[in-house]
Amino acid sequence: MNFIEKWLYIIRNCSFDNTYKMSWAKAITEIACECEFEEQNGNSIEITLESIAHKVIRYYWEQTIFFDLMQSSNINKPPVILSIVKELISSYQTNTGSVKPSKWYTASVENICGVTYQKAIKDIVRILKQDVSYRFLRINGKEIEGIYEYIQKSDYLMIPVQNLKQLKEHSMILFDTINYRWTQMLENFNHSPRLSKKVRIIDEDQVRRKPLGKFNEYLDSENPHKNCFLCGLKIENETPAIDHVIPWSYLYSDDLWNLVFAHQSCNSSKSNIIPSEKMINRLEKRNIRMLQTLNDQGKKDKHISELKMAIEHNLLRKFWISCQG
Repeated sequence: MNFIEKWLYIIRNCSFDNTYKMSWAKAITEIACECEFEEQNGNSIEITLESIAHKVIRYYWEQTIFFDLMQSSNINKPPVILSIVKELISSYQTNTGSVKPSKWYTASVENICGVTYQKAIKDIVRILKQDVSYRFLRINGKEIEGIYEYIQKSDYLMIPVQNLKQLKEHSMILFDTINYRWTQMLENFNHSPRLSKKVRIIDEDQVRRKPLGKFNEYLDSENPHKNCFLCGLKIENETPAIDHVIPWSYLYSDDLWNLVFAHQSCNSSKSNIIPSEKMINRLEKRNIRMLQTLNDQGKKDKHISELKMAIEHNLLRKFWISCQG
């Protein structure tokens, strides 16, 4: 078997005890998508368990704060990581004074929970060391070789650059496979409906959409000729639609850095398709131009501040990668 075949074999044949291995596989695949390989030297890349923990905590946060999904069959002894995340959610709700569910990237958990968040990361790293990192490679008592190298109790694993490149190249099908397998597991532990959508946090009944007219002036400042972002042609003889480049159903949020003018027909035909990387590259450049234009005009408000923050923290690309998973 080649590397991708081995990776899929592990995902398809791992045990159903809990969902740890799915979160582990998903995090490593996501890290591969974030890698800039031209900047890498050597045959292998170090991936810290801490970097994996930062992603794992996000997966369980969103499945728990929105839907409170069980992640194992034992009601009386839930997975330790799930308990850690529930404690973090409790701390977050206490600090914010609100029990309203919040998606990870807009919740600012690291800032609001501070010490509690850092402790949660350390505790998750400890669990990954003892319960996931090396067991992930073992199927039916036999270790699958050629995936990565991990020495028990280490803070990192070493994975060949070529393996990471393959994870990135095949990320779409891998994310779909991981999500499908995760859903199968959850169906054993939960009686909740629409689990496949809840794994991807796309339960559209949960959040009410708002009018987007207030964003017209911002989009017009950068695109006064009203060219359609999706097809490139000028929008004539109709009111431009305001389109979410990353579909709203993935973010539940209206953010200036994700909004563009589009033909009504282009907007309708696009549906809930995740945009290509080429489109994300174009939107990143558009956002930089828009911020410069708005700054030159001397405009300042919360939407412009959020646009600036999104650029500085690379939020668009982070959301885009996470939505693929």
